[in-house]
Amino acid sequence: MLYEIRNESRVLSMKGRLVERAASELGVMEKSLENFLSDDPARLFPREQILVIGQSISGQGMADILALDASGRLILVELKRDWSDRATVAQLLEYAAKFADVTYESLNEEAQRYTGWNNRGALIDKFRQFADNLEFEPKRLGRSQRIFIVAPDFDETLKSIVKWLSSYGVPIALLPFRLWADEKGQLRLIEIKSEEVEMKSAPSPEGPDDEWAGHWIFNTNETYSPGAYQRMFDCNVAAIYGYDNGGTHLKGSAEGNLVLAYVNGQGLTALGEVVDPHVVPGTGIFLKEDGGQEPGEYHLHVDWQVQLGSDQAISASTASRDFGYNLPVRTVFGRLKRGRNARQLTEEIRKRSGVS
Repeated sequence: MLYEIRNESRVLSMKGRLVERAASELGVMEKSLENFLSDDPARLFPREQILVIGQSISGQGMADILALDASGRLILVELKRDWSDRATVAQLLEYAAKFADVTYESLNEEAQRYTGWNNRGALIDKFRQFADNLEFEPKRLGRSQRIFIVAPDFDETLKSIVKWLSSYGVPIALLPFRLWADEKGQLRLIEIKSEEVEMKSAPSPEGPDDEWAGHWIFNTNETYSPGAYQRMFDCNVAAIYGYDNGGTHLKGSAEGNLVLAYVNGQGLTALGEVVDPHVVPGTGIFLKEDGGQEPGEYHLHVDWQVQLGSDQAISASTASRDFGYNLPVRTVFGRLKRGRNARQLTEEIRKRSGVS
């Protein structure tokens, strides 16, 4: 995925006029890249929103970026400007071990120290708003982790170590990036290969019943276009707009997969089945206040078989309390892991609607 530092148009067409360069050639400091990614973590995690709560401080042993996802999992990111080898994974696993039994108080202290926190108050208050779950218990923050190494290249030993760790359920992944400069040697684009990363989970004591069972969660994200989610249900589509990479975020499903739609402020509101996994350009869902069409809209054909009223929707707090599942509510379109819980939620949506 391409990101343009100076926010000019036609990013993809620019790439043909740029030259790939190493960070050292461009004089780009590691801290500058860290700040760049912390300020807009969507560059690393384009399919979901995360809440950054800390950055590395000289002399302190901590990952370069510390964050939380909407399920409350702790994200540790280690960034290397030019090269990453096996020493990096040892360093990052040391940080992960340090945070293995982290307390809420410690995480809150990290957030308050973080210069990007900007006096946003107690961590739990901000996280509850972020996760759309006012009942989320502080002690559950950071109880599991996701680990990422970000670098332009990795030696073969590191790749084999990460592959082996991942095969045993250690939630670790490599994210390569590339830098592109113009003819004057000015950094213009950062390309981050984050689209295909599928973070494995630790083996579950529930066995096969807890593996992914073909369910997806989709955040309708109608924040800037009120009523968009209802238009999606009426038109039998899942829709997004405004992304530089077009409809990529809706890709990955197969015909017959089930999709659970999450409406911010309400909860799981609809259940549908993927009719055609091909993502296509579309119109009519995201409309401007004057009735005009937002640019760059893409559709996935989903037969929305069940719709719930706002008073029937399964909120994030209900999913957490009654089903033991912290919904990844900030995910654009992603796999709803833990098949057993996904099936329970699916059955509950049908039950609430009266559809068997």
